[in-house]
Amino acid sequence: MMVNVPHDQGQDWAALVQRTRQAVLRRVSRALGTEVGPLIQAEHVWDPPGIAARTSSFGGALYGSSSNNTLAAFLRHPNFSGQLEGLYFCGGSVHPGGGIPLCLLSARIVSDLINN
Repeated sequence: MMVNVPHDQGQDWAALVQRTRQAVLRRVSRALGTEVGPLIQAEHVWDPPGIAARTSSFGGALYGSSSNNTLAAFLRHPNFSGQLEGLYFCGGSVHPGGGIPLCLLSARIVSDLINN
């Protein structure tokens, strides 16, 4: 189960994880008509602090800066560095955004920048 959450700004992640876990289990159990909690054999929680520690992403954000408003897409990091010539970026936290299709499009944009 993947639940989108904001990047780490000092939230109480232990409490948020427990509250979210219970809400997800209730919803899935209700949808399936059976308690799924006792059936879980393996579980790993990857919260924003854990993501940040493992990937060095700012605040543990999978998709870069928050995408909770209508201007967020325009505020993403560009595909190139304005400070270091020849330095390019691609992936979920730069233009055009997160998700495999957009990450691949990001890589294509960088390829086109390099080849031009």
